[in-house]
Amino acid sequence: MDSVTPQLKWIQQRKNYILRLSFLLCLFFSCSTTTANTLLLLSGNATYYQETAQSIQTNAVNLGIPNNQFDVLTVEQLNRQYKNQQPSAKSYELIVAIGTVAATDAIQHRGEIPLLNIFIPKNAFNSIYSVEALLPSKKTAAIYLDQPSKRLITLACLLKPEAKKFGTIFGPISKNIQPEIEQVTTARGIKLNYDFLSKEDNPVAALKPVVTASELFIAIPDHAILNRAIARWILHLGFQHNIPVIGFSNAYTNAGAIASVYSSPENIGRHAAELIASWLKNNDSSIWNPQYPRYYTISTNPAVARSLGISLPEEKELYTKFKQMEVMENDK
Repeated sequence: MDSVTPQLKWIQQRKNYILRLSFLLCLFFSCSTTTANTLLLLSGNATYYQETAQSIQTNAVNLGIPNNQFDVLTVEQLNRQYKNQQPSAKSYELIVAIGTVAATDAIQHRGEIPLLNIFIPKNAFNSIYSVEALLPSKKTAAIYLDQPSKRLITLACLLKPEAKKFGTIFGPISKNIQPEIEQVTTARGIKLNYDFLSKEDNPVAALKPVVTASELFIAIPDHAILNRAIARWILHLGFQHNIPVIGFSNAYTNAGAIASVYSSPENIGRHAAELIASWLKNNDSSIWNPQYPRYYTISTNPAVARSLGISLPEEKELYTKFKQMEVMENDK
């Protein structure tokens, strides 16, 4: 009898331990799903979407927002949850849509939840909300993927200050900023040579006269199909006629542009984290102003610069000079 009692006590203690452990695990998982107040909705599994989400979380933690306050789902995963009638996004205080697909999909699930769209071209954002007409009545904003026109011109002026003739090509989307770019260049005493190009046009026929009449060419993003179709011709003609090209991505720089200014996933994520923290912690309404990215990256191609006879500073030095020049321009 004495030998049985300790064994029963041990079994009872073990049961209690398992019950306590089960309770703690349930509490942990319950907290991990209920404390998340922000949904990071990714357009897909592409690396740049994942890197943007990771940057948001990393920077948010540095700003005092615990990592467990974020749920990260792709559009496909969220739609699967709705299909299976799992807990929906209605418990979130904020949805951050990363990419155009996520921005479009988030509209269907948001209800009255505030929505911040990031990593989205300005034209795509405007297109979505010109149809939905949601901006006046609901908290909706964006961090555009595009750079403000001034940044492209500033970088060009910094790298070749003696140039007084810039060239560019406008496509179906970018033609909307033609007046803005021409205004900026004119204010700096620069003549802008340009033409308009559609997917049906011969790119060489449009590009060659513009490139040869210019001292520097600025590549402006448009439809992805058009970007790919004309990029190699811009770089080929620029190299052939010793005309430096300013690009809008690191890929452009690697392919032969002298330099590019763009916002990386880390840049966009950092900006988004600051807006999220301001909204969640201080209820700062400035988040609801659609805006260009606050942070950016400059990449350079020293080999191309040498072939064109252009003295190119180190990227860190160039970034510092660029930032100072941008501040001066904004103060005017």
